[in-house]
Amino acid sequence: MILRNINKKALEVLALVMISFSCDLEEVNVNPNNAETAPLSLRLPVAQVNAVFGIANTAQFSSIWTQQLTGTLSDFEDVTNYRFLPGFSEFTWSSRLYAGAMIDLNGIITEADASGATHISGVARIIMAMCLGHLVDTFGDVPYTQAFDPVQFPQPGYDNGSALYTEIQSLLDQAISDLNSTSTFSPTNFDLIYPQSSESEWVTVSAPLWIKTANALRARYYIHLTKVDATDAAQNALTAINAGAFVSNDEDAKVSFGPEQAGPWFGFFSSTFGQNNIALCQTFVDLLKNRVAVGVDDPRAAFYFSNKVSDAVTYGSIDKPAGVNEVGPYLNTLEAPTNLITYTEVKFIEAEAHFRLGQFDEAASAFNEAVISSIVKVTGDSDAVYEAAFASEDATSIQTNGLEKIFTEKHIALFLEHENWVDWRRSIPSGAAGTVSGIPSLTPSAKNETGGAYPRRFLYPQSEVANNSNTPSVSITDKVFWDN
Repeated sequence: MILRNINKKALEVLALVMISFSCDLEEVNVNPNNAETAPLSLRLPVAQVNAVFGIANTAQFSSIWTQQLTGTLSDFEDVTNYRFLPGFSEFTWSSRLYAGAMIDLNGIITEADASGATHISGVARIIMAMCLGHLVDTFGDVPYTQAFDPVQFPQPGYDNGSALYTEIQSLLDQAISDLNSTSTFSPTNFDLIYPQSSESEWVTVSAPLWIKTANALRARYYIHLTKVDATDAAQNALTAINAGAFVSNDEDAKVSFGPEQAGPWFGFFSSTFGQNNIALCQTFVDLLKNRVAVGVDDPRAAFYFSNKVSDAVTYGSIDKPAGVNEVGPYLNTLEAPTNLITYTEVKFIEAEAHFRLGQFDEAASAFNEAVISSIVKVTGDSDAVYEAAFASEDATSIQTNGLEKIFTEKHIALFLEHENWVDWRRSIPSGAAGTVSGIPSLTPSAKNETGGAYPRRFLYPQSEVANNSNTPSVSITDKVFWDN
């Protein structure tokens, strides 16, 4: 059986060691290539947690820009109006990713390689690839090759985003090799994504799932390149999937933090900050309302929203009435999953790749399965009415507005996931003006501060701008390398 909640032993470990990993990168004056006091088995889950929280924190902002949420006060109102300040990136960049997950992963990989603990180094490389891809997709060029030795490189240089995408694929390829090798030590129940009670079970059950995760991520980062070379991106994505990615929802790479530890979204929505400063956006609620027919809503509405399709908050409004619709139990509970990459996402990637290659039978089949798997994942059961309306494509019907169907259904399925914003930017036609929307079509807040141009990246955090003279000067309407 695959254990999907953080176990008690791992929670005890996290409680003991999380504090030591919360400092900023510029305060870390140790060489990560030297052995740390804590053993690999304790450092790996800490790195995984930091990665999960860093990625989810970013989605709190990007989900506003895709209008699944809207900000009603404070920083989140600023984000809604495209007034993004450098300080908004601080937590993800400094605390969770660079000084949290990534500097630790770098040390884990070095030590695990040296000691022959290749299963741990394989997992660490996959999480590193995910963190690095997240940073490039969010910020563009970022430090990497000089990022983890602040003594030698107190002001690390910035690596080109395109080169880092090559590095991501290299990390994932090496991770697969690591996981296929014989190791002196495996993560067992210290692995928060695919924990097992013994090394033999981890080798038999979890290592193959991590290989599938690596292939799924390879497909994700290849399909991101459709605006660079759509044919090449599609072919490479399919090659990665065919090498062995997820085959069901049961294999998803995710963390469920409950019942003893709240995950990123539940903790946020439960706080005063989340309760007062953010709301469900009417734009997204309206997309699910009457989606099948008048009076027949998307079945996921009852799980995404607290009151199905009752009124939410208009994008850009600062009026949040008492009792207004809130985020529902799918993400707003202690046990709610934090998805890293899922079977549903892989099937949407497969559908898009086949569509771009003119393979419409395969595109329709993958699309139908993606929609069905999302319904089952969110609601726990299939829905024949919705499937008849939105998951019954064939080789002919998928050719009519096929990409719009794929991106729209994926937008619904990946509710409050950062990948939504990546796809939305990818769906904007190459060379289009900055005021042209992606899919689904969005309208900026009336109080936007960019002249109607949509945000295409985050700003570098203030600490990085202040302490690293190599930091590029950018605006939120500048594009990352794959967005043209």
